[in-house]
Amino acid sequence: MPRMLAAFTLAASLAASLAGASASAEQRFARPPVAASPSERRIVVDRDTVRAKLLDARAASLARFRAYQAKGVFPSNVYDRRITNVWRDDAGNFCAAATMIRLSGQTALADQVAATNNYTRLADITDGPLMDWMLTSGLTQGEIAAIQEPMMPVFDEPEPGEPAVVNAGLRAAEDRRLIAKYKLVDAQIVQNQKASLEVAVDRLMANPRLAHAFVTR
Repeated sequence: MPRMLAAFTLAASLAASLAGASASAEQRFARPPVAASPSERRIVVDRDTVRAKLLDARAASLARFRAYQAKGVFPSNVYDRRITNVWRDDAGNFCAAATMIRLSGQTALADQVAATNNYTRLADITDGPLMDWMLTSGLTQGEIAAIQEPMMPVFDEPEPGEPAVVNAGLRAAEDRRLIAKYKLVDAQIVQNQKASLEVAVDRLMANPRLAHAFVTR
């Protein structure tokens, strides 16, 4: 019974935190990355068209997230004793968000992020190609931040001068944690689709040039 109560409490806590985070985080994320210029403001994009395209993109993004979950191979944090975002580990395993970017066809972008800042947090992104991808993913930035779950350390303290080695027990425990967390995030994405889609439409339409390119590609 205590184990069932703990599981229920975890699920309820995550649901509340995601819902609350969505309100506060999306208020913060709701600002356009860059103010539209006068020429951009003259670009007229139909909201219903944008919504329909984003709905399709959202379904595709969720399918990619589920493919990642089904594969069950996650990057190993052998770099930091704290929980931290790992974009790609030394074995070439990408995090969930990076994998979704790759599966959307933007492998070069995902590889560039790994090469330049392997601890990138998508919650902190405000402009550039990563922001453009998020704006056209059909998901909100808050949802993507939840998908990009940071990783617990899974290594023993190495000998001086030696590389860190993955601890099999810690790796197995982290796999179980991530699988459970991803299932809860997945359920919240489905549950919040209607409201989240409108947030995604608002954000994309605040960038008329990108919105126009998105609906015409």
